[in-house]
Amino acid sequence: MNKSSLLKLEQLLGASVVTNVLTMEQWEKDGGKRKPAVGDILIREPGFSIVTKIGSLDLHTIDAPVKLTPLEMELMSWAVQQNSSRSSTSSTSDIERQARKLGEWIQQSVSAGEWRAEIPVQMELTNRLFDGMIPFVLSCEQVEDKEPTYTELEKTIRTFIADETLLIPLRDHEWLILTTDRLLMEAELDGDDVLGHDETKEVLSSLAEGLYNLFTSEWGGECHIAVGEPMIPSENIVRIVSTLRETTFLGRKFHVGMHVHLPWLVHLERLLSGIPELVRSRFVEEMMGRPDLFTDSETVSTLDAFFSMDCNVSETAKKLYIHRNTLLYRLDKIKNEAGLDVRSFNDAVLVRILLLLYKVTKRK
Repeated sequence: MNKSSLLKLEQLLGASVVTNVLTMEQWEKDGGKRKPAVGDILIREPGFSIVTKIGSLDLHTIDAPVKLTPLEMELMSWAVQQNSSRSSTSSTSDIERQARKLGEWIQQSVSAGEWRAEIPVQMELTNRLFDGMIPFVLSCEQVEDKEPTYTELEKTIRTFIADETLLIPLRDHEWLILTTDRLLMEAELDGDDVLGHDETKEVLSSLAEGLYNLFTSEWGGECHIAVGEPMIPSENIVRIVSTLRETTFLGRKFHVGMHVHLPWLVHLERLLSGIPELVRSRFVEEMMGRPDLFTDSETVSTLDAFFSMDCNVSETAKKLYIHRNTLLYRLDKIKNEAGLDVRSFNDAVLVRILLLLYKVTKRK
């Protein structure tokens, strides 16, 4: 809220007003709602505080030593929400133009194979791309009349993650989402220790899963999202878009039914995808002792779970909600029928490759 608006508010209330910045913790400690929204009012003695802006870790308020009636509080809340909405709309239009310009440059660089291209200095958003950010590539195939506008999509994202987020349109129905890597620091604050590499990947996976659920519940349609590890966009933005697009492609090709795709889980798929189709088909035909081995859905689901749990029998049994002995029976059955014991490293590698290739060839 600008200075003239504050002066006008002072005249209306007949009292002085001040702006304030509080941490979320202090807001809650003072009696405010746990997840505040713009327009929320906190009654104080004397007076009130009303939220005018929300950041990732703090919030802005206007404080006044005036007691409001319930109707006055509703009117005050509505006025602040309208003012916030107008400000957001005005600034978003300019950001959308800049984001589309950056997206066009990224698309051109990807098409030209210029993965190490540096962002031109005249690009207006360059100064926002020097800090560590988490990249997501979202692709949706939706009914045309349900296609969200840039503003609608940006508002939807802000309901889930911090306001320091940049939405960049790429191709039709595809967007790059960049959000501050301070989200990981917030995750660290919730725990006792600094996040390790594996814990970081788990947090990133959870964020991608949350975004996927958000988009599908809001807009419906077929939606896929890939997330990468934190990076500096000014140095890697073209490379990361290419990597996440490839991750989505491999995920959709080898793991039908999955919608959240992680680059660190498709290394083998990337290698297999580079093998000529004729060579892949011949390998499957020669190595599959039993052509119908993978036609049994129980066998496929058991092997998928077994490999996803790093061949750990106890964890696989928990994931499948079956007794350990039941899992051992199924693995023995595969060994007897296929001559391959997936509890052995060499046979496990072979079966894993055969299963991936079979999934691809089966759909042709």
